[in-house]
Amino acid sequence: MPENVNTSVLEIDSQAIEDDSKKTMIKVDHVSMIFNMASEQLNSIKEYVIAAAKRELRFKEFRALDDVSLEVKQGDVYGILGTNGSGKSTLLKIIAGVLEPTKGTCTVNGDIAPLIELGAGFDMELTARENIFLNGALLGYSKQFIEENFDAIVEFAEVEKFLDMPMKNYSSGMVARIAFAIATVIVPEILIVDEVLSVGDFMFQKKCEDRIMKLIKEHGVTVLIVSHNNDQIERLCNKAVWIEKGHLRMAGTAKEVCQTYRVLGGHVGSKESEQIVFETLQDPKQPDMSGIESIEADTRYGIAAKLSSRCYPDGAKSVVLAPGEHEMIPLMANGLAGALDAPVLLTQNESVPDSTAQELSRLNPETVYVLNGGTVNAEIVKKEVLSALPDSAVEVLEGKDACELSWAMYEYGEKNALWGEDVALTYDGCLGDLASLSPYLYSKKCPVLAKAGEDSVPARMCDVATTKRDALIVGGFKSFPEEGIAPITVGSAEVHRFVGDGPYDANEKINNWVEQRIDSESFLVVSIWHPEDALSIASFASKNKSLVLLEDPQNLDSVAHAIKYIGKNKKQLRFVGDRSRFNDLDKELLVKASE
Repeated sequence: MPENVNTSVLEIDSQAIEDDSKKTMIKVDHVSMIFNMASEQLNSIKEYVIAAAKRELRFKEFRALDDVSLEVKQGDVYGILGTNGSGKSTLLKIIAGVLEPTKGTCTVNGDIAPLIELGAGFDMELTARENIFLNGALLGYSKQFIEENFDAIVEFAEVEKFLDMPMKNYSSGMVARIAFAIATVIVPEILIVDEVLSVGDFMFQKKCEDRIMKLIKEHGVTVLIVSHNNDQIERLCNKAVWIEKGHLRMAGTAKEVCQTYRVLGGHVGSKESEQIVFETLQDPKQPDMSGIESIEADTRYGIAAKLSSRCYPDGAKSVVLAPGEHEMIPLMANGLAGALDAPVLLTQNESVPDSTAQELSRLNPETVYVLNGGTVNAEIVKKEVLSALPDSAVEVLEGKDACELSWAMYEYGEKNALWGEDVALTYDGCLGDLASLSPYLYSKKCPVLAKAGEDSVPARMCDVATTKRDALIVGGFKSFPEEGIAPITVGSAEVHRFVGDGPYDANEKINNWVEQRIDSESFLVVSIWHPEDALSIASFASKNKSLVLLEDPQNLDSVAHAIKYIGKNKKQLRFVGDRSRFNDLDKELLVKASE
């Protein structure tokens, strides 16, 4: 999130949701809170006194709140969202009268029951019984009132067995129980709750929520809740504000603010990207999610097996088995897999995972091609494959590293006349671009030749490229300088270089090029930071006429880029990867753009 928060961008006309007939309970009017913090470290009181006497104390201003305004009506349940240190608790303390604002005013019309700091008003050396009377007195309750309601407080807090135990021995959850029970034993006009509902066990949290809802529905109590739990805010509140770095970032209905915060809260990105994402969120149309498909599994091995089962429901003649722990190799194998009309499954270095073994048995191939770039114990893997498939042949293709393995695959394909008219040249580590190009590599039976990072371009690589129709350079100018590929450019091959302004732009450029050469009807959306999810997508992408869209849900620039790109190229969306990669809101954003 940028330091200078653009408050106007995400500002909703909150007046549209106000009921003027209701009494204003809280009015925060252009409030700022500035703290003076020492600009240098002083290690003792003596150092502080000496510095003060010499007038050498220096302070810098910290703006906990900066020109914040909001109005809370009677009966509102107001949620306050924001990252740690954003100013939420400071705002509540000003409303509760604990702090005086540096600038602006805060007007409160009604009695407040504050639950701001757990343990505030408790003497931890005293017992719970003694603290109930002490804390009640601090809240303005008479001794008689506490005596009359003592049993109700204890019953709600569920601390009957621990009444005479010093509270220093209580857990934070038990302290929260007592504090909440005391504060809500009366019907306050205003209840302030700061993260109290996140402490303690689930059942007690539910119990507190039920009491709050009873206070709201039966007595019209006005409630302010600070919570990091978006679902809780959306469930309990009718309105909400989002505070970021002391600024009011957004105000509106709880649903609007929570949805926006889920996507934008704490995430990085330009203001332009924020605007694009925000406008997409606010689009009133309800996206049709019924046709959205997610291909999910907990591991890369499981994802590969699922993709295979979708592409080859009736089995496969061949299977390419690549090391899942060396992400470059499965991506380099896509051309070979396409030439063999085979899925790419993944193996561990010393054993075949259960998900892979089960899919191998189902496919029942005639030949399994085991790829070893110097990390796989090929003999063990071969033995396990043959144990599951005694009637299958196992062909091991290997090299001392990934680059040499690429040549072993190429030579095998040359020997057996497998290759198409193109060749891809890359370096060991170019994962995102290879993943983007994978549908083309598979469908066009395109071999991939790899070299080490910034080493010179091998002559044999150029020699192969000159014999092909198209040479696809998958890598930047450092790895493939113009002088290095000069022999290709003067040959018969046409050179296509894919260089973008960042990974998302490169992904778009590759997709635009691929789309001109193969039919496409959909996008496979994959997290750019999790290339392991994309290791085996080529066969599925090719057979389902899909392009690969790399996206990072945590990066607003990436999300905005995806929204714009999908909007220009409307296609069906499928999401691939671990279940945690894309939540429902991430998917809805991109689906809105596609409709």
